[in-house]
Amino acid sequence: MDRLHRVQNENTNGRVGYCLDVVDLFRAQAAAAREKDRVFCIALREHGDVKAHDARALVIPMPLGDGDKPV
Repeated sequence: MDRLHRVQNENTNGRVGYCLDVVDLFRAQAAAAREKDRVFCIALREHGDVKAHDARALVIPMPLGDGDKPV
């Protein structure tokens, strides 16, 4: 859970929530590949919220579908 961020404050009424790290959100939206996701990803990059090298660094360890797993 090193790329999840715990959120708990008066706005959550003391309840605990977990948010994805922004680079993981970027990857999920990029994988969805819809036009609205593309616009969102471009905005994350333009505003400096996601660095290209951070997103690329996570591509190698990214899990594949069941059919693509090594034997």
